[in-house]
Amino acid sequence: MKEQLVSIILPTYNRSELIKRCVNSVLNQTYNNWELIISDDGSKDETPVVVRECTKLDPRIKAKINEVNHGTPSNRNIGLSLAKGSLIFFIEDDLILFPDCVETLVNTYNSLVSSGIKVGAVVPRLLEDNPISHINADLHKKEATEKKLPFVFNKWTGEVYNNYTEDFNEVQETVTGHACCLYNRSALEEIGGYEEKAYKGTYSREETDLNFRLRKAGYKFFFQPKAASEHRKIKTGGSRQSNEFKFYYYHMRNHVVFLIRIFGIQAMYMVPCFIANVGFRLLKNIYKKP
Repeated sequence: MKEQLVSIILPTYNRSELIKRCVNSVLNQTYNNWELIISDDGSKDETPVVVRECTKLDPRIKAKINEVNHGTPSNRNIGLSLAKGSLIFFIEDDLILFPDCVETLVNTYNSLVSSGIKVGAVVPRLLEDNPISHINADLHKKEATEKKLPFVFNKWTGEVYNNYTEDFNEVQETVTGHACCLYNRSALEEIGGYEEKAYKGTYSREETDLNFRLRKAGYKFFFQPKAASEHRKIKTGGSRQSNEFKFYYYHMRNHVVFLIRIFGIQAMYMVPCFIANVGFRLLKNIYKKP
């Protein structure tokens, strides 16, 4: 089982300055049975040129250059459709994988499956300077750290607070994962991959949608802190919104869509709770400014 093929899927858009750094971290993996599929989503900069250069570094690296921009969820599905591996590892262009990241993820997955567990994904630890994107989420981080939780799910608002930078020294089941997990390919195919039409703009919540549909299908998620990557976030390229108004608009819009799609009738109370919570945090943030 250790020799199973891992398809590493790297979707990218207007990130020409980051690609090689990420690709080099894949080339340095201790696990060798992988293929890397780089899917450029109609970039306007030099990304397609850099991607083609990367394919010359190793025959295991393949490129898909899209002529138009399809959006993050569709681009991930395009990569998935080209993959040959039984395990799928989605990564991002601002990630730098630690050398044993893939090997640790695969070994963890195999160990869990051999114990009879229906594994949907194994979630690696991400090291980053600002792991929590929600405004004033210190309370949730404190709760997550005290309870040793990589993710905290708010049952009233449906929000997921991230605490995946912590090393809890052991593999543990978790409620969901982030955007860069090692997935069971057959599980992804069973639920139809990423939802391509529901989410817009920043495409936030498309990975949470995917993960919660896997949960509904009976699959479980496990956090493996010993499989680590460095997440060097930048403010440009990709699907990031530099305009603060657009960022909050799409954050709220996509989350409401997520609640309605995943929770059905429960969304009748979750949507108002979410909107009220966001409004409270925004007001609190405004009054905090000098």
